[in-house]
Amino acid sequence: MQTIIQIGHGLVGAFLISVALIRKFGFGEIRHTLSIIGAISILVANLYFFRSKQIIRWGARQTWLKYHQRFASLGLSLVFIHSAIQPHTWHSWIAFLLASANLGTGMATSFTKGRIRKNILRIHSLLAPILLISVILHGSRKLDHDDFFPLAKEHDVACVKCHTSSTYETYTCLLCHVHNTREIQFAHEVHGVIPYDPQPRDLETIAECLDCHLTKINDHEYGRRRANWDYNPPIQ
Repeated sequence: MQTIIQIGHGLVGAFLISVALIRKFGFGEIRHTLSIIGAISILVANLYFFRSKQIIRWGARQTWLKYHQRFASLGLSLVFIHSAIQPHTWHSWIAFLLASANLGTGMATSFTKGRIRKNILRIHSLLAPILLISVILHGSRKLDHDDFFPLAKEHDVACVKCHTSSTYETYTCLLCHVHNTREIQFAHEVHGVIPYDPQPRDLETIAECLDCHLTKINDHEYGRRRANWDYNPPIQ
């Protein structure tokens, strides 16, 4: 029963953190932060391993176990939220499945005895580092971006600031670079591009800016020079 209570504390904590951050920033902007908080929480929970092996000797073991269960359930729940809501790639499901297995084996150790418990505990101990590695590798996909467009300085933003589809296959610059003059609107209309200030649903079909505009970042050019950024034709 105590195990269920401690896990419940972690679930409630994850729910409160997620609701607060998602309401303030939106899920698209905060999903990676939730995963990072979850990974840190799981890492803290795994300090119990050192207490169980007598590497750390201070503090009652049951107290360590209680906080291990709280931090682990908090971290795993945040990974669940990141991975299970709008999963974009197949490796999103790996983190979800590993987190599920980690939570399941952790609970099973509290309800089994003898050799069965020992085997489950061994599996449980291996799953945590594998889960952390999977979270890091999954997150590194966001960083492998320089060949397309470097996420540096003002462009180091959440994925949803640029990408307009749930699979990240399209992007737009208009969420930050607002096209709010008649001259700019006219220039884009001439070339068949959706006018400025599109609705969110319109961003799925908007032309990708680098198809026409060339920019230079860190002495490297990105895009194609078909039009100038400051193109401003006279209006008839």
